[in-house]
Amino acid sequence: MKAIVLAGGYATRLRPISYALPKLLFPVLGKPMIYWTLELLRNFGVDEVVLGVNYLSDLLRAVVGEKYGNMTVNYSLENFPLGTAGPIKLASQMVSINETFVAMNGDIITNIDLAKMRQRHETNQASITDALYEVKDPRRFGVVQLDSDGHIRRFIEKPILKEAPSHLINAGVYMIQPEVLEMIPPNRKVSLEREIFPVLASEGRLCGFTFSGYWFDIGDMAEFRKANFQLLKQRSLGSLLQESDVKIAADAKVRVPSFLGESSQVESKVSAGPYVLVGKKSQIMRGASVADSILFDNVTIGEGSIIQGAIVASNTTIGKMVRIEAGAVISPHVQIHDGVRIGRNAIVHPFKEITSNIRANAHAM
Repeated sequence: MKAIVLAGGYATRLRPISYALPKLLFPVLGKPMIYWTLELLRNFGVDEVVLGVNYLSDLLRAVVGEKYGNMTVNYSLENFPLGTAGPIKLASQMVSINETFVAMNGDIITNIDLAKMRQRHETNQASITDALYEVKDPRRFGVVQLDSDGHIRRFIEKPILKEAPSHLINAGVYMIQPEVLEMIPPNRKVSLEREIFPVLASEGRLCGFTFSGYWFDIGDMAEFRKANFQLLKQRSLGSLLQESDVKIAADAKVRVPSFLGESSQVESKVSAGPYVLVGKKSQIMRGASVADSILFDNVTIGEGSIIQGAIVASNTTIGKMVRIEAGAVISPHVQIHDGVRIGRNAIVHPFKEITSNIRANAHAM
């Protein structure tokens, strides 16, 4: 079984963190987003996957490497944006595909049952089966009209609410027959949703697979927070989640749900949680308070500092008696000096040294 993962986006809505870190390396419950996808595919039986990459691909390759367990990982580099179908065509040229394969967006996290999806795909003798998920507001997505036998009759990309034929949206996971590759023109930008789906739908060869469970489309900071906090709540079951070699001082208070990554440290008189995720090799120093926040790997929170409702990216050092308010986003490789205050919804760009206060909603570029 082969799989193609679309991993080449620029992640503009996750800037400024994504200026220095590929979206698929953003941590969700302590591990990079791409590992959730690779684990899903490996458990389904995929033995070879191609990542369609572009922006910051060297960083992604350095972390993921050429193997994930017993699954081979290849990289297909887009020299220019190819849309949603173009990368599938390009990536398919790296491996021999002569049977049903999986293609999926790299920025989604889901527990979809791929075995059941493939069974439905085979039963319907579809050329493409599109995973469908029901949402309250479908306006940001591709929306389908599904008939009683599971065929997709209409597909409308990002409709206004009154024109949406349903609340079933394209979840970004596909079972595809190899002959579909012949429909995709090479070496140009091609939209799967606008150029391929309508043709297949008109011929009765496009089917849908509706599933429940969880599904997160991590396109912006709000969805990134939502995925982390909802999965934390689901998996913690009222207990502290922690990895190996975690050190928690006897008089520290860690409120659940919270997550502590490998080799992280929580020092004396710290108040952490609820809803705190601490990355690998990060430390919260004496007397600091952190709540409703996500800390990436290698983050240091200085003594007496207060972090409330913030995102602090990797390799960042926060000094003593710093206050970071709700909605603030601190990018990778930042140093914040002692006593600085970062206002609500303030944004700090990568590789910055912050020596004075940043007001609410401001950008430190």
